[in-house]
Amino acid sequence: MGKTNRDSQFSYFRVTNGHILFENESESKKLGCTGEIEVESEIRTIVKKCEGVDKEKRTQVTGQKIKFVGHMERDVLNTIFGIDTKGLKPGVYSYGKNSLGKVGCLTFTAYDLMETDEEYLAWPKASVTSGLTLGIKNGEEEVAEIEVEFAITADENDNFMYRGFKSEIGELANTWHTKFDASKLKQGL
Repeated sequence: MGKTNRDSQFSYFRVTNGHILFENESESKKLGCTGEIEVESEIRTIVKKCEGVDKEKRTQVTGQKIKFVGHMERDVLNTIFGIDTKGLKPGVYSYGKNSLGKVGCLTFTAYDLMETDEEYLAWPKASVTSGLTLGIKNGEEEVAEIEVEFAITADENDNFMYRGFKSEIGELANTWHTKFDASKLKQGL
């Protein structure tokens, strides 16, 4: 692949193109309009002590959390939270203790400050960990965004996240957002 003029630090400037591919579905769905994402890793520290003194420490990632802020497509929001019409008249949806959201693969495109390259991001096993919240306020000049929190668990390769620059990943860029498949990322495939 050719070398790009991308910022060597890849200064994150903008995130867009959010998609979710739900388990047992063949095509991803657009999340909506991304305002921001926040990613936080969960870790545990393993300590080796010798005569009561810390001699070695290793940090191990045990999971990740993502907070999505933006405007979400209604059918995607319903699927994420398990909002459905089961047993109800047409057009009536319910959300309650039996609502169970689906697990999905989240993907986004991030841009550096100079927008010379795109970084593709993917979290293969994301499930919602926040409850549905609504904030409706009259007279606002901007439409309120929603916040949705996801827990990320390890995939079949024991990974939580994948990332790659569009300029370097070749053909993978064509299906990253539509049919992300971590098994196709391995060397030799």
